[in-house]
Amino acid sequence: MDATFPIAAIAAKKVRFQSLFENSPELIIYQNEAGTILDANPAFLSLVEQSKQQVLYRNYHEFLPPEVQELFRQKLREAFATGQPVRFGMFAAQGHSAPRHWDVVKVPLVENSQVVGVHMLARDITEKVKSQEEMFRQNRDLQQFTCIVSHNLRAPLSNALGLVELLGTEESDSAYFQETHAHLQGNLQHLDQVLRDMNTILALRDQQGLNAPEAVLLADVVQQVVQGLQNLVAQAGGTNEVHIPEGFLVHTNRAYLHSIFFSLLSNAIKYRAEERPLHVVITATENPAAGKTIVVADNGLGFDQERAGANVFQLYRRFHPHHAGRGVELYLVKSHIESMGGRIEVRSQVDEGTRFFIYLP
Repeated sequence: MDATFPIAAIAAKKVRFQSLFENSPELIIYQNEAGTILDANPAFLSLVEQSKQQVLYRNYHEFLPPEVQELFRQKLREAFATGQPVRFGMFAAQGHSAPRHWDVVKVPLVENSQVVGVHMLARDITEKVKSQEEMFRQNRDLQQFTCIVSHNLRAPLSNALGLVELLGTEESDSAYFQETHAHLQGNLQHLDQVLRDMNTILALRDQQGLNAPEAVLLADVVQQVVQGLQNLVAQAGGTNEVHIPEGFLVHTNRAYLHSIFFSLLSNAIKYRAEERPLHVVITATENPAAGKTIVVADNGLGFDQERAGANVFQLYRRFHPHHAGRGVELYLVKSHIESMGGRIEVRSQVDEGTRFFIYLP
């Protein structure tokens, strides 16, 4: 019994490991010091869409994009050198898969005080990372709303309360009463507008994710916006130039896409330079690795980007006080684009114009 017990224990341990290896949803491969794959579990084979016979004895780097291959070489060398598990994160594709966020651990296999191989375990944490990014965005928005409440709401409310007190000391038929009443009305209208803006923004947040994205022809949406604003462009003596490849598709909500271009073109008209005819150019390109890039460029007033800093898309951020506006449109544009999984950047110079770069997956 004593002689057979270790053998039975070893066999049971091997069965447990093999069950974990075969059934784990995490990617597991076994490598030698050169990075050659000596074994791979079904989860890895499913991801790279190849059989075990096609994978074994190939270098793992063949399944990685060039930008992360050196990282994996370093971590493999570290695991062999130290004999200790090495953990790191990366964002990359594997095989033909889409890029994902991975939590990777290199676990050395030690026999007789010698590292004979390394098991690599990779766990897909994409959804976790997205949730963390969403929490960060919500916290940032909460801070911005706090600023709105403390400034944009508190200021007109305080003014209104003070004006109400003044009205109580004046005769209703006096000129000062009428002037104070007009100021009170203006402050209350300002307060009402801020509340309406906040309601619009909160409603937008609530609606995100409710409308299923669809394949939308970008040229069709842009053409609708251009035609809708054609009279205003003509009155400004301006022209539009659109360069969008035939069949260029964007997977999104059509209403969001229309709102984005309507806001950007409306801003181009509003902040045009009087010294020259308005000219707006819209281009779209696609790169299999980098995704879709849409550029909306105008030759209008522009703004001092260095002075504006990183808050170009901040709520109530304005750069031309002598023009009517509330500083809400660009904030909503950014919100729409982020709900589509994209991002927006801007480059501008005073009296030269502005270019908006929209990056979509």
